[in-house]
Amino acid sequence: MNGWQIKVLYYGKIQLPKSALSPGLDVGLIIDAPYLGFLLQSGSRNILVDTGPQKQGTTNKGWGGYPADIEEKPLEKALCGYAVTPGEIDTVLFTHLHRSHSGNLQALAKVQFVFQKDEWLSLLDPLPLISSAEEYDPSYVDVLKSMNCVKVEGDLDLEDGIRIIKTPGHTPGSQSILVQTPKGDRIIVGDHWPFFFNIFPHRELRDLYDNRHSITPPPTTVGGYIPSNLVCDCGDYIASSQKIRALMGNSSDCLLTARA
Repeated sequence: MNGWQIKVLYYGKIQLPKSALSPGLDVGLIIDAPYLGFLLQSGSRNILVDTGPQKQGTTNKGWGGYPADIEEKPLEKALCGYAVTPGEIDTVLFTHLHRSHSGNLQALAKVQFVFQKDEWLSLLDPLPLISSAEEYDPSYVDVLKSMNCVKVEGDLDLEDGIRIIKTPGHTPGSQSILVQTPKGDRIIVGDHWPFFFNIFPHRELRDLYDNRHSITPPPTTVGGYIPSNLVCDCGDYIASSQKIRALMGNSSDCLLTARA
């Protein structure tokens, strides 16, 4: 195998303050953050990483009640841009099961879904902080129970050139996906680092429209990783950050985040 091709899928966007993703920094700076998924292709194989948020009628709110703009039939529309239909997807890998990453399930009834067992347990009985944020949609429980789900525990070589890496912190069962491509390894980290400034806090911010913003570096006492406002376990978050960083080596080109 020569490696997998990775295609970026756009499902919509949410408008929110940067300080929600880097607490206490650049308060007042409002950014549009995309909802992204990824299509992995090799030969006739089509594997999906995250299915995006599901449009809820006329509701126009996302995480934290911030304004959101989600496409009509976002999964179908995003795949159509690459001439792929939901029926041609055979496997879905979820970085985690928050509603912004695991909607649109009905379009994928015959697909195999792969996620961490700990993430399933979190969906069934979320921590109070996560529950109050309404990040998990309890209606997904019965939907997933009726589908072909594989609940893994820890790291796993899934396919030739695809490795699942458990990276808890944002949620108890978050996982990253390491993909071998012709240009080298790529690591899809979901919301562990929503933006590049969560791992490279001294860079400028490039927003959804490719505008550049100077941002405030964090205090050195914070360390090298900037968590968002929604991290369920800081110890796990740091350990997972170090794990991903070790896999990255000296390259930042290998990193694919959930928002940019």
